[in-house]
Amino acid sequence: MTKETFFHCLELLRAEYSKWDAPAKRFENAYRRTPYTILISTLLSFQTRDEMTLEAGKRLFALADTPEAMLRLSEEKIAETIYPVGFWRKKAASVRHVSRELLERHKGEVPSTLRELIELKGVGPKTAKIVLENAFGAEVAAVDTHVHRLVNLLGFVRSRSPEETDRILERELLPEERKGLNRLLVSFGQVICRPRHPDCDRCPLKECCPASQSRSS
Repeated sequence: MTKETFFHCLELLRAEYSKWDAPAKRFENAYRRTPYTILISTLLSFQTRDEMTLEAGKRLFALADTPEAMLRLSEEKIAETIYPVGFWRKKAASVRHVSRELLERHKGEVPSTLRELIELKGVGPKTAKIVLENAFGAEVAAVDTHVHRLVNLLGFVRSRSPEETDRILERELLPEERKGLNRLLVSFGQVICRPRHPDCDRCPLKECCPASQSRSS
């Protein structure tokens, strides 16, 4: 797939985006959205469905939504509150550790650069890019399993891992072209082009999706 065709596909998706009730979109109005709550929610989301992460975030941020307030909670209380997200005990420890780091190294503020974010314990490039995009409107593309799967399915990228996909998108797309890509493709992957049982009848990409064309031929 050429870059021009890929961008055409993205425009078709953007035209449909407002119609999708995707779990990823429900975070936008679930609780007070700050760089801190976005960071902590992203840490909770590792190997956890968005629906479960959302509810855990609601419970946790009702108790504490700043680093100072979070450190007033015990690790046991945080673990109890976020259960049953995946690795809930380890994540409780990580939430407290990151909160302490933010206070000690950044005056309680979430840093707005990739370099500073990945220096925080437990924050990798994908998490950092999600925070940069959603908290600061940065022109980055966080590559998770949805993004990796879909750009390969469309044929814009040929790669074996999200990390390889990330490197290709960094090389092939201008910064302004990366902005919003994660949010768009994750929602599309959750509602329409699901890994299992994709809803091809509702898909706006029938004309440019190789998988759809091969099924209809």
